[in-house]
Amino acid sequence: MLSLLEPGAILMRHTGMNPRSLHARAILATLLGVFVLGGCGQASRAGIPESGPSSTSQPIRRPTVISADGRTLTTDIPIGGCQKGRLSGTETDTEVLLTLTLTSHEKEGEVCAANVGLEPASFTLRKPLETRKVVDQATGNPLTITKP
Repeated sequence: MLSLLEPGAILMRHTGMNPRSLHARAILATLLGVFVLGGCGQASRAGIPESGPSSTSQPIRRPTVISADGRTLTTDIPIGGCQKGRLSGTETDTEVLLTLTLTSHEKEGEVCAANVGLEPASFTLRKPLETRKVVDQATGNPLTITKP
């Protein structure tokens, strides 16, 4: 009779498996796991294309400044390493909707610098801002616009 303290004793007793069958299945499961997980992160070597750059819309957290001619909105955006940023917008007669998009261009095997800095990003309006409201697309909140 098996002791309940022996490894696998409860499973063998419950399923009726003999110790050799249980041991063989455990080895097979381990080898299969190593084979399957060993391929993780190896997409390009396995012939599977890597995903392209990934982009996300982010809230505008820095002050937004309007140029002297009233046509260019500028804010500082956090970028660095393999990340780039872009400020874009959509205009109507009553408002301007600004979108800050950060895109990661990290490639397999590439080491990206950990430093992040602020760089200006601008969006040029078709016509001067005048009394139109400026809204952050990511939050839906109005932005405070300052003059230089």
